[in-house]
Amino acid sequence: MDERESPAGTNESKRPTPSRQGIMIILLAITGLLVTARVAVMLFYPSATPPATIPEANSQTLPATATLTPTRVPPSPTLTWTPQPTPTPAPSATPEPLRLAVEESVLEAYQTYFASLPSRYEGLALLPYAGPQEDEALPVPLEADWGIYWASHAPWEAVPLREEPYALIVHPASAQEGFTLAQLAALAEGEDQTLTLVVGDGGRAARELLGLEGLAPNAVQVSDWTAAKEYVATHEDAWALVPWEAVDFRVKVLPVEGQRLDPEKPQGYPLLRRLWLSGNTPPPQSLLEDLRKALRYELPATVELVAVGDIMLDRNLTELIQQHSPRYPFEGQGIQPLLAGADITIGNLECAISERGTRQTKTYTFRAEPQVVEGLVYAGFDVLSLANNHTGDFGDEALLDTLGLLREALIAPIGAGENITVAHEAKIIEANGLRLAFLAYNQIQPTSFAATATSPGSAFMDKERMVADVRAARQQADVVVVQCHWGTEYSSTPNASQKELAQALADAGAALILGHHPHVVQGLSYGQRTLTAYSLGNFIFDFDKDYSRETSSGAVLRCLIGHAGVKMVEWLPYSIVDYRPVLVSAEEGARTLETIIQVTQKQGAFPKEEVGP
Repeated sequence: MDERESPAGTNESKRPTPSRQGIMIILLAITGLLVTARVAVMLFYPSATPPATIPEANSQTLPATATLTPTRVPPSPTLTWTPQPTPTPAPSATPEPLRLAVEESVLEAYQTYFASLPSRYEGLALLPYAGPQEDEALPVPLEADWGIYWASHAPWEAVPLREEPYALIVHPASAQEGFTLAQLAALAEGEDQTLTLVVGDGGRAARELLGLEGLAPNAVQVSDWTAAKEYVATHEDAWALVPWEAVDFRVKVLPVEGQRLDPEKPQGYPLLRRLWLSGNTPPPQSLLEDLRKALRYELPATVELVAVGDIMLDRNLTELIQQHSPRYPFEGQGIQPLLAGADITIGNLECAISERGTRQTKTYTFRAEPQVVEGLVYAGFDVLSLANNHTGDFGDEALLDTLGLLREALIAPIGAGENITVAHEAKIIEANGLRLAFLAYNQIQPTSFAATATSPGSAFMDKERMVADVRAARQQADVVVVQCHWGTEYSSTPNASQKELAQALADAGAALILGHHPHVVQGLSYGQRTLTAYSLGNFIFDFDKDYSRETSSGAVLRCLIGHAGVKMVEWLPYSIVDYRPVLVSAEEGARTLETIIQVTQKQGAFPKEEVGP
């Protein structure tokens, strides 16, 4: 049989031949000897060859299911192994110290905040310093990386952290209506000696704000800004630049460069003092934002209140309203924007609003048509006093209609109500985070208009009850405003009864007392915490036989109110033309403003220095 045809031929051909088997045995023996020799070297000379590094297990070097079984090698009885020293890792680098110089006045004002900074920023060190003392001195100490300091303008590259408005204040009797920066510089340096500068910080703020190297030697230095404000309030020849927080109604705030101070919108106002951060390198962004957030200027809550006197919408006004519109009485130049632009606008409504009722037996009776409410809404009134001698002219029905119409229009009636309890209730209004309480009282006959426990009417003046009302309202509100219908008609001088009641209301906690009824403006009274305007005069009124310059002019009171009471006061004069008010300039309204000042001076009612014990 042919070998290729044998069935077992293929298997046989794959078996190794005897000679090939011998070769394989020899190779295996050699490999065994080599492995034995390598193990011996590793046992007796461990340092000769570094141990092999076992690679980390991964899908390429070691299957997930594989295991490593270490070989246990008995220690040599004759040799000891000395471990090699392990290198100590280098310590992490210590952060470079961050040295922040802070003016001592700033550090003191924000003590708690700055005390927390080093714990939140590793390596930060605070360096208190007195601040730049002279123009040529660097604003930041050389050993500091950055510095925080006050200045109106940055002397070198810096970022602002805070922008704080300063007010130009003078005595409330001053006839001045404003100054330029150049005029203030002349006063501060002593070139103009008509007024004396008062400083509460050694004069630094005045120098910075006006760009001066020094101040007049006769500048009056007092302990702080509150003392500076009070000095100006009690000395007619004094003036000062003070932070807005130090201002109150006992001084007059003047415009600078024709710009009125509006703390809510200080942009562009010329008396802005700034707190700066500057240094050799830009600070960490997180630290910069932290400082800006903590030190930024936040205006304390304030409310702009506008108050006017008597509003009578009957007689000749009825015809004009019918000819034009209910808005006619408030369309005089500048009036509606002034009233509607305030946070709260108040006045004295000297007429009933109704188509019903019975005319009462008295010399003058006033009743306006319901459509006049549209004009009151257009003007922006929020509160109207009904505590006077005319809202009851057409009896209870007309009074109740008046109350209802005003409430429907979201105008709060005060000083009158469905019964005596409602008539004496304070109306609380919240605005800009402040709570203001409003009360109103009438002293003018007929007493038959007074509310009772069971009938509508107005709140008549009773000193004890008024004091109780104010005290109760003070518990509910930050500020209490009281309107009073009192005084002698056509007299610019408040009488003894007005003064007595005003003092009682002030002692009880009223911050602002506003009067009406005399039909002319009267003087003021400046208490420590209370401003009293005894009469605001006519606002909207027609005239019969009593027409005069005094009855046809007046002044709108615009003021800013804060948590502590009245902050700032402005008098805006007007003339009544065609029975409606028209704003006029200070020059045109000089006679009205002079009357207010002269009567106040004659009564000795301007601010007085406190007498110590």
